[in-house]
Parts: sequence; C-alpha cells; structure tokens
Amino acid sequence: MLLGVNAGNAIEFYDWMAYSLLVPYFGRQFFPNQSPAAVLLSSFAVFAVGSLARPIGAIALGRFIDRHGRRSGLLVSVTLMVTASLGIALLPAYASIGLLAPLLLVVLRLMQGFALGPELGGSATYLAESAPEGRRGLFASTYQSSVALGTLAVAGLISILHVFLDTAQMESFGWRIVFAVGGLVALGGLALRRTLPETDRASEDERRRRQPFSDLWRNHRAAIVRILIIGSAGLVVMYGLTSLLPSLGPTFTPITREQAAHVNTIGSAAMLVASPFLGLLSDRIGRLWTLRLFAVAGICAIPVMASLDGTVGHQLVAQLFAVLLMCIWAAGAFAAFPEMLPLAVRAAGIAAPYGLAAAVVGGFSPMVSTSLATSHGLVAVGCVVAVMTVIAGAATIGMKETAYRSLREQ
Repeated sequence: MLLGVNAGNAIEFYDWMAYSLLVPYFGRQFFPNQSPAAVLLSSFAVFAVGSLARPIGAIALGRFIDRHGRRSGLLVSVTLMVTASLGIALLPAYASIGLLAPLLLVVLRLMQGFALGPELGGSATYLAESAPEGRRGLFASTYQSSVALGTLAVAGLISILHVFLDTAQMESFGWRIVFAVGGLVALGGLALRRTLPETDRASEDERRRRQPFSDLWRNHRAAIVRILIIGSAGLVVMYGLTSLLPSLGPTFTPITREQAAHVNTIGSAAMLVASPFLGLLSDRIGRLWTLRLFAVAGICAIPVMASLDGTVGHQLVAQLFAVLLMCIWAAGAFAAFPEMLPLAVRAAGIAAPYGLAAAVVGGFSPMVSTSLATSHGLVAVGCVVAVMTVIAGAATIGMKETAYRSLREQ
C-alpha cells in the first residue's frame, strides 16, 4: 500500500520539481535574448501560472475523491501528470515555432498544476486512514519521503547527465531527457496505483449524498484557515527556498551549476533519510509542538541565507538547513491536516485550501524570491521564510492537539 501511494507521489513530484531544477538549462529555449536573471524570472512566471491551476484541480478532483474514492482520484491525478511531462519533453523551442513554444509550455504547466492540485489531499488522507493508531506521523512522513525520492531522482539524473554532457548539450537536449524519463517511469506508477485498496469504505450512494463543497467553509472554517496558513508557510520553504537554491546559488554567487546540482542531490538524500525520524518525533511530541518547532527553526533562515558566498560548504549548509526545515513542517502538517477534518470532506477539505496556498503562495514564491535576491540580496529570501514560519506558529494558537484522535471515530 505504502509503495503504491508513494511511488505515484514520487513520480508526480519528480515531474513537478524537474521544471524548477531545469529552468537554468531550458529557460533560453523558450525565452531567448534575455539576461540570466530575466530568463529565470520569465521561467518562474510560467511556474506561477501553472500553479494557478492547482486550486482548480484541488476543488474538482478533491470532490471527485470524496465522492468516488481515494484510489480513483489518485489514478486520475498521475495520468494527467504523465501526459503533461511527456508533452514538455517533446515541446519544440522558440526557435522552431516562435511564441507558440512558451504558450504551449504554459498549457502543459497548467495541466501539471491541475493534476498536482489534489495530490496532498488524496495521498495524505489515504496514508492517514491506513496508518495504525499512534503512527500517523510516521505514515504521513512517507509522503515527504516520496517527495524527497522524486526530487532526489531528478537531481541525481541531472548530476549524472552532467558527467556525460557539457553545459551547451544540457541546454540543447539534456533537459528533455529528464522530462522524458519522468513521463515514462510514471507509467509504472500508474500501474502500481491501480493495485491500491480503497480506504473509504462508504457505499457509492453514501458518498454521493455527502455535503456539498460549499458547506466546507460553513462547517469547518477554523481547520481550513489553519491548513491555508500552515500550508502557505511550508510552500514558501519548499518552492521559495529548498528547490530554488540550485538556481539562486549559480545566479547570485560564484558557485557553478554543476556544484549546486550536486549539493541539491545530497540535500534530497538527506530529506529521504530525515523524514521518517521526524515523523516519529511528531507521533511522540504531537503535532502542535512539531509545528512550533518549525516556527522557531525558520528564524535561522536569515543568517543562513546571509552567509551564502559561493562556496560549496555554505551552499551545502543552506541546502541541508532548508531540507531539515521542510521535513519538520511536513512531519507536523501532513499528519495534522487529515486529523482536523471528518471522513466525508477530508480529501476536499485539505486539497482546496492547500491548492489555493500552492497557487497564490507556492506558485509565486520562486519569482518573488528571485526578485528579492536581485534587488535586496539573498538575505531578503531568508527574511521572507522567517516571517512565514512565525505566522504558521501563530496559527497553532488555540489549536487542539490532534495526534491522539482516532480517525475511525469520525
């Protein structure tokens, strides 16, 4: 069961994160005749537009999951991601089809965003409902491990390609190999998800009679607001720091792309190892203290980003710090979100606010961080992360501990 869910997660995040990590290589293919910083901004603007589809996918497919079962929704999600990733791999460049190239890139990113919209709601719900009592933090942490595995796979493949291809070859066709591999491997993830058992054991008639989506806000307002705020903070760390460092480093410091790519691979491996241990910590100390630890640790982003000077050592420290911060957030949030909501609206209730956060905050984080680094230096990126984590900590005030609540009783 864990293999089927998390293999699909890993593949989807491989495809989604490939865009962020490959921007330095393919940016000029679609946005020629611009400075390196301008290419980065244009490429991340497309990233932001793609993220706008996440809340739409979250609402549409999140409701689909609650009405037709967890397994069916997860299958639809990964199928859409496969199609979009193979499309990007085969997309002609600006030199071949002109403005149609960036326009089609936007369309394919919208498809990826729509597919990823309900992924957390569907997967986190499935993992929480499958976990033994007292181990939801550990099971939920495997979601973050699957994200790490997907990121590690794409970062590792980029590092391997650097051994055989020079920078010009990576910019010409190497990046296409990465997207093509992700699309093809995703077919295997689709096959695994077809074998998943259904965790929502309500009958088809019972699912169809569940409350309409509009009732979510009326009946579960506090939970939705907390998911939105805490989710936003984690997404800033994910997209505005962790996955962006391999691009920020070479753009604003003397470190090379190859060195930054290798450092990112080490960071992804560290995330894979750290996630289960922090999941166990979440089960031991509870969701509240895990999320408050995230808030306090986030303040350290300011000195960490201020110390980046182009050396591999400082880049590694920043990458490992970002990874640890993201794992702490995931250990608390991914377990707490399903525990906040009842069975009938659990998938949609997570997917909708988190999808909105992904569109508004996560989608624009790379562009905002790049702009801030350009105008005010990398320390400004650390300040944004610190502020967001503190706001997430404040959102836990008045929140009840959910770690010891039985999901089977809801």
